[in-house]
Amino acid sequence: MFFRPAILLAAIAMVLFGLLSVVIAAPVPPVEDVKALGKTFQDLRAVNGHFDGGEFNEDVDAFNGKKHQTMQKLAKAFNKAGVLEATIETTMGRSDKIPAQVMKELKGTEPEMTINIYKYMVFKWRGYHDYLWFRVDDRTHKVVKGDWYHALE
Repeated sequence: MFFRPAILLAAIAMVLFGLLSVVIAAPVPPVEDVKALGKTFQDLRAVNGHFDGGEFNEDVDAFNGKKHQTMQKLAKAFNKAGVLEATIETTMGRSDKIPAQVMKELKGTEPEMTINIYKYMVFKWRGYHDYLWFRVDDRTHKVVKGDWYHALE
C-alpha cells in the first residue's frame, strides 16, 4: 500500500490536534471556586497545627483533612504550565519561606541546564514535612511544573 507524505502528515496532524483538544478541555474549577478555595486555604494556613508547633488539629494536620483537600484542589487548578505566579500568590498568598535544605531538594528536581532560570513557591501542608511546590520560570513568571513533596515516613 502506498501513502502520499502530505496525506500521512495531515492524518498525523489531525490525531495530534484531537489529542490536544482533549487536554485543553480538561475541567478547570470556575474562578469563583478557586477564589473560595484560596480563602479557605489562607484561613487554615493561619492555624498552627502539630507540624507548626501547635496541638494536633484534624482540619490542618490530618490526611484528607480540610487543609489537605483544599490544597489538592488548588494544586489541580494551578499545577499547569503557563499559570501565572501572580495568580497563585493572589489566591494562596505568598510562598512560605523556603529553608536551604528544601531548596536543595527542589533544585535537585530541575532539568540540567547551564543557567538558573527558576524560582520556587512552597505552600506547607504539614510544615516542611509535606508541602505543595511550584517551579516558576523567573523570566516569564509562569509555572513550569508543580508537585507535592511527602516525607513518606
